[in-house]
Amino acid sequence: MSPLRRGLEAVRPVLLGAGLGLGFLLLAWATPRGMWSGLTALVSLVPLALAMVLGGPGAAVLAGVVGVGGTAALLGGSAAFDLVLRAGLPGLALGAALARRLSMPMTLIVVAATSLGGLLALLGTVAPAGTSPFVYLERQLDSHVAALETLPGRLGVADDPGWAIDSARVVATTMRVAGPGIIVLGVLLGGAANYVAARLCLRGAGFRPFAQEAVPDHLVWGVIAGGLLVASRQPTLVLVGLNVLIVLAPLYAIQGLAVFRHFFLRVKVPRLLQTLGFALFAMQPLLLVAVAGVGLSDLWIDFRKIRQAPTPA
Repeated sequence: MSPLRRGLEAVRPVLLGAGLGLGFLLLAWATPRGMWSGLTALVSLVPLALAMVLGGPGAAVLAGVVGVGGTAALLGGSAAFDLVLRAGLPGLALGAALARRLSMPMTLIVVAATSLGGLLALLGTVAPAGTSPFVYLERQLDSHVAALETLPGRLGVADDPGWAIDSARVVATTMRVAGPGIIVLGVLLGGAANYVAARLCLRGAGFRPFAQEAVPDHLVWGVIAGGLLVASRQPTLVLVGLNVLIVLAPLYAIQGLAVFRHFFLRVKVPRLLQTLGFALFAMQPLLLVAVAGVGLSDLWIDFRKIRQAPTPA
């Protein structure tokens, strides 16, 4: 290898980390600005993840330093601290999982756990003294539910038993029953969006095909435990079991979609029809529940005949 080539290889992680760090900073700067906040959340973990996969831990750390340092200079120290917990640590977790070629469900578990840890840390900083993050979160959920229940009155339709009152009542009841599970579900969906974006940037990097994705076998015990808790008929245990099942459902839905992808490829369904089929699943919650059932059944039926041994992470 020529000296020039060696020099370029030596500075490549630095250039990669600095460039992706600027991208990380740009996303952090755009996040508080109205409509962009929702869009940037879908890719906020990608810069650090790409730096980890393409340049190694050194490039990822450099990208984080550039992004966090720039955020501190532009938006202040509190914004930088928020960025570290909200996107920095989860982005590094996503990059580490991608570098190790973990399965999509296992990657989402790792990223979601890191994101939830950061969320609890953020809640701990804003909660009143002597109040735990869990209690503060419960109070925030209760306040939002109360606001939803009074929404029809604020809209001037309190005396109308129509769709507004019914919709507000359904949403409020859902949040009271499954608020924690819905929060975790939202974190998983955000992680999935970032995972897909990162994989699109890393096409051809040796990842397993989506048709071979599978949930680790031992997670079935979570489904069994959740089902038993729901069947216990004890109100508190039923709520816990329901939230556990809500959290696990999207992971098994991914495995179910992988099963359908396997059969689509096997019978050579055109890519456009595959896209329309997956879009239909995504828009119909009941269909997604059925797909999750297919994914769970795959543990025993092995539709794709890929299970010579327990499914790896």
